[in-house]
This record gives sequence, structure tokens and C-alpha cells, in this order.
Amino acid sequence: MNINYATSSSALAARRGGAVTAARAGSRVQASRRPVVALSASAPEQETIVKKLKGKVISTKMDKTLVVRVTRTVAHPKYGKRMKKTKNFYAHDEDNTANEGDVVVVEASRPMSKTKRWKLKEVVEQAAVAK
Repeated sequence: MNINYATSSSALAARRGGAVTAARAGSRVQASRRPVVALSASAPEQETIVKKLKGKVISTKMDKTLVVRVTRTVAHPKYGKRMKKTKNFYAHDEDNTANEGDVVVVEASRPMSKTKRWKLKEVVEQAAVAK
């Protein structure tokens, strides 16, 4: 029974099928397992996906800011019953176009304050105006 115990890193790399390079004494040799592929400048860039939420405006009391209540349904982890969960998001409204009761779509943006990380995308449905 002939067992060959290779102790040098170049011998290990050769056994694994990697490239063997001449190295100085005491330096580590790394075996390359995958070829290096250069990325070309003409490669198509992927479009970033922007998160969007649809909800109802519950407050417009702050300047250029609105509070949007987003309701979602989730299944209870044990019993499976569908339950409503709501969460409030602060969104930036540059022109103060949305009013309370409107259904709006907001999209993720850069942080504009401690809590405001969304901006108004569009007003889907306007609230009925009471006279």
C-alpha cells in the first residue's frame, strides 16, 4: 500500500488540478480553481428594483410629509388564520399634493430624516371631499 502524502502547497495544487507556479521559498501558493473572467464594458446593466407600497394617507399635518398606513394580511404561524397587520410609513411629498384619505403609492428612496425613507410616487384614488 503506497500512500503519497504531499506536504508542499504546489504539490497539493497539482493534485487538485490547479495551476502550479514557481514560488519563492516560504511563500504560499494558491491554486486557481476557476478561470478569471473579465467583465466587459458593454455588458448590460441590470435595472434596480424599487420597493413600492400602496396605502391610505392618514395625516398630512407636516410640511412636505405624509403618513401612509399600509395594511397587509398575514397567516398566523400556528393556526393559519388570516390577520390584518398595519404599519405607518412616513413619505416625502414635495408639492403637498396628497390629502387625508387618498390612496397612494410610495416608493423607497434615500433617507430624508430619521424616519422618512419613502417618497410619493402617485395618487391612485382621491378621497371624497365632504361639504
